[in-house]
Amino acid sequence: MEERMGPAKCESEAETPTHYPTHSLLARNRSASSLHQTLASLLPVSHLSAPPSLSRFLACPSPRGISAVFPSLSFSINQAMGVAEHADVPPNPGWIPHLDMQFDNEDAAYAFYNSYAACVGFSVRKSKMWTTSKDVLAARTLVCSKQGFRQKKKGFEPKKPRPATRTGCSACMTIKITPSGRYRVTEFVPDHNHLLANPSTARLLRSHRAKVKERIAGDSGMPPDSSDKHQLKRRKAMPVGDAGAVLEYLQRMQVENPSFFYAVRVDGNDSIANFFWADAKSVMDYQYFGDVVCFDMTYKACDCGRPFALFVGVNNHKQMIIFGSALLYDESVESLRWLLDTFKDAMRGKQPKTVLTDQCMEITDALVAAWPRTTHRICVWHVYQNAMMHLNQVFEGSKTFAHDFGQCIFDCEEEEEFVYAWRAMIDKYDLDDNEWLAKLYEDRLTWALPYGKQVFCADIKSSLQKENLISLLKKHLSPQQELLPFFEHYDTLLNERRCLELQADAHAGQNILKVPPLRMLKQAANVYTPAVFKLFQNEFEMYMDCMVYHCGDAGTISDYKVIVDEKSREHFVRYDSSDSSIFCSCKKFESAGIQCRHVFKVLDYRNIKELPPRYILKRWRKDAKLGAVTDHHEYPSADSSKSLIANRDNDLCCIFSTLAARAAKTVESFTFIESQSELLLEQVEHILQTRTFEIPQLTIASSIQPRNLIESVVESLNHDNNTDTNVIISAANGILGF
Repeated sequence: MEERMGPAKCESEAETPTHYPTHSLLARNRSASSLHQTLASLLPVSHLSAPPSLSRFLACPSPRGISAVFPSLSFSINQAMGVAEHADVPPNPGWIPHLDMQFDNEDAAYAFYNSYAACVGFSVRKSKMWTTSKDVLAARTLVCSKQGFRQKKKGFEPKKPRPATRTGCSACMTIKITPSGRYRVTEFVPDHNHLLANPSTARLLRSHRAKVKERIAGDSGMPPDSSDKHQLKRRKAMPVGDAGAVLEYLQRMQVENPSFFYAVRVDGNDSIANFFWADAKSVMDYQYFGDVVCFDMTYKACDCGRPFALFVGVNNHKQMIIFGSALLYDESVESLRWLLDTFKDAMRGKQPKTVLTDQCMEITDALVAAWPRTTHRICVWHVYQNAMMHLNQVFEGSKTFAHDFGQCIFDCEEEEEFVYAWRAMIDKYDLDDNEWLAKLYEDRLTWALPYGKQVFCADIKSSLQKENLISLLKKHLSPQQELLPFFEHYDTLLNERRCLELQADAHAGQNILKVPPLRMLKQAANVYTPAVFKLFQNEFEMYMDCMVYHCGDAGTISDYKVIVDEKSREHFVRYDSSDSSIFCSCKKFESAGIQCRHVFKVLDYRNIKELPPRYILKRWRKDAKLGAVTDHHEYPSADSSKSLIANRDNDLCCIFSTLAARAAKTVESFTFIESQSELLLEQVEHILQTRTFEIPQLTIASSIQPRNLIESVVESLNHDNNTDTNVIISAANGILGF
């Protein structure tokens, strides 16, 4: 029987009409159809008679009456009624779907529709979907959970039939992809053919259950349980068997090499949270090339099954090298700070000059606390990886977007050039409403190249663009696979990279580059590795396209303006003849460690035919690993002599472990070290007894000057023109151990 929903007065209205706000009375006095239209848009009900509570609600549309029936809707409806005071047709509140509404992705659309469903009183289910040939979501329909009918399986009669829950409801919302990569609402059906749940109990419906625990905690005024809070910080739970597999690998590595360093972090629940490890070769590499470190967490963008992260750098051959590795099941600020402190301990207390990371607030906070003297920049290569994830539809939907976006973030050297290219890209692909890109541009000072030219980054972005080490291991990080085989592949990758480094060392030492008969090019070819010399030569050759203008002198300082013909861009160079120092406004040397064409032009203008030695960084030289690393000793202060002895012991373990690995390659080198071990021990005993630091020369030393013992032994192991040329092992300090 149909219940009448006419303009009957409710009891509360008859008793206390003066309690209502003026705007409610004005809205209530408007035409009944207009008001009912407002309420119908807020709670769409059709095809069935309204329940008594809804009839009472429609008959008494006051804020007080609404709150009594549907408390969770009172705020939104009050807003709608307030606006209705100034309009004949009530507007659509922002929480109700409508045609042409747009979302960044499917998840955002689902979250919005699900929130709307919670207010109205139904549950949401994902229904039909359409994809493109490249497996990109083209369209998706979100429906009421009562949509359709459950099909019966032929020949199967359950013992306890489930109650029918579907009623063929037609309520739905459909989204389709747009050329810009966003999703637009193309269909919205608000009508239901069943009773709707009271919004106060809607949280018990299936699509809203995930937030029940959080809502209960909020309603009670109690903070969430600390263990739950901690779990929210974790990326995912550790798969069964991972902890044992990791510990087995780490312990085996330390048995094989006592200088192998590893550390394990246990959280407040006595569960293993994170692992870190680094071998002796990685520690030695860090002493030579640890001025710039990239903390690679691209397992997020690569969608790796396990949270595997790397500390990587670039060597003198422009090759990627690994300083340390980690498994991060906990990404809280405290956990990341532990990781940074542990890395610093493993690297003998040495902090990098520059660290490049992903866009992560937790790692930023951890870096400020753990490495305050280190300059932090967002890695532009990580920005590109994140863009491929957040703008996947745009990348897939356009053949030119990847090129334009890459050119904008990788190739723009000046601020004006970057801003113009960014604006052109946004306009070309209609991305003005993309929230992720808007936030990225807002944070451009932390990652865009024109704003970080003064920070030395060793041009690591070019090496990262060529090879992504985590992507090479991605398929072995799946949770469906055991973790021990991953470590086998990890060790294989590490050994392959080190073999490539040995080959590059041999190539640099044996091959003589053919260069034009120019003194500066000959100078560079003799000191730089081939990979770095190629970059130097490219800059040198381009100085011929530059024009230089003398701007004036002030004592020993001369100023010049250099213009590159093809771009008509001005750069200013200052030269000081008192100390042969030179500075360019492009700051290429400050950021990459290689001089620019503008400087070469000014030096040529002044008839200076060789580059001042201060502008040839040792990290790019062929002999970058030659000599003892003695200027990086940063032993922590210790009151106990036992702590100092432990530090020295760890240091010597690293030195002689690396020396042993080198000497074991041939019978001759092994025999030599074995024969010298007794003499070395006698000399150590002599020092301990006399307490002097004058070490007698080894018999193999040919130099008249006193020599460092380890350098003498190592030098005797280096043979001319062999594959190990320039791979020099030298003394270094560190704190190694578990």
